[in-house]
Amino acid sequence: MTDRYYSVGLMSGTSVDGIDAAVSEHVVDGDGGVGSRLVAAIGVPLADSARAAVFSLFEDGAGSLDALALLDMELGEAFAGAALAAIREAGMKPPDVAVIGSHGQTIRHVAGSPGSPRRASLQIGSGAMIAARTGIATVCDFRSGDIAVGGTGAPLVPFFDRIASARFDKPIAFQNYGGIGNVCWIPENGPLVAFDTGPANMIADRLVSGMTDGRLGYDRDGLIGSRGSLRRDLLARWLDHPFLAKAPPKSSGREEFGSAFYESSLRPLLGGVPEGQNREALYADLIRTAETFAAASAARAYRELLPALPRLVVVSGGGARNPVIMAELRAALPECEVRDADEVGLSVDYKEAMAFGLFGLLRLLGRPNTEPEATGAARAISAGALYLP
Repeated sequence: MTDRYYSVGLMSGTSVDGIDAAVSEHVVDGDGGVGSRLVAAIGVPLADSARAAVFSLFEDGAGSLDALALLDMELGEAFAGAALAAIREAGMKPPDVAVIGSHGQTIRHVAGSPGSPRRASLQIGSGAMIAARTGIATVCDFRSGDIAVGGTGAPLVPFFDRIASARFDKPIAFQNYGGIGNVCWIPENGPLVAFDTGPANMIADRLVSGMTDGRLGYDRDGLIGSRGSLRRDLLARWLDHPFLAKAPPKSSGREEFGSAFYESSLRPLLGGVPEGQNREALYADLIRTAETFAAASAARAYRELLPALPRLVVVSGGGARNPVIMAELRAALPECEVRDADEVGLSVDYKEAMAFGLFGLLRLLGRPNTEPEATGAARAISAGALYLP
């Protein structure tokens, strides 16, 4: 017996550049097979005040618990609005949708080793609010269930990648470049390997914001980085970061490559340079180096931490839109075919949102939606907190 469902997947990543909302069709058969097809998707920017509130919570400070609780509700409203807008874009109505799967907005991810006591992950964007505003069953808080059975709570998308890999030759790697980079490597036979490869857009985004006094949030089309020159001394130093040498499973976030990295590795270089042409040139060089770092750290991970190089690398996320990152990745992996997700029938921008829509559906059906080989958990579970309208 085959059943057909529609879901909305919601995602806001570590770059905090907005909410991705994807309406997907899923075909689920009685033998456990699942197929997914993107129906419609939109990106909804977050209000500047909400973005500022999220970034302030990345740092501990007085009043942060009140701010956290209030922002949880505010983001729930924003996610609900994005879901309803995506449903309209698909030409559908809320009763047509079985479930919303919302990743939410990560505020803190403590990436300890599997089974260690220092493991936690906190996403906000109230699932109860989403369910109430949309009238649709909503699943959120996916990571804590994996953590409860010994995993690191990340990465979660490899469960979706294994399904998507069925029509490709193996081994294949799915590389996502959001704020953080992550890879899922799938062989013809045997266990997959998945982990965070290091920073993706996070460092360059911070530099672009500083260079433009907040007018721009990212290096659109790699235009700034392409004007800069690679600082090989910095790249070599950054490639010595201890996270990159850790064995998988492993996950990362702003704790490794956010403010602490900026203060130790970038602010000293920028502090003594006056405004003007020289300062803009320095920013361009640093942005170029940060974008090369995203590619070089992934390529090093492939060579040192994967069982074999993939035949094909499928790239999604904002970094797939950056020609500098893509060119550097191709140059660092000449043995591999590197293509963006759009080119192979997936979605550069909405693959992760699709994944969380599927995860929400599987949770609603009581079926497993986690991949222990990726997170180090003791077993697969049906993760997520379910809210009924």
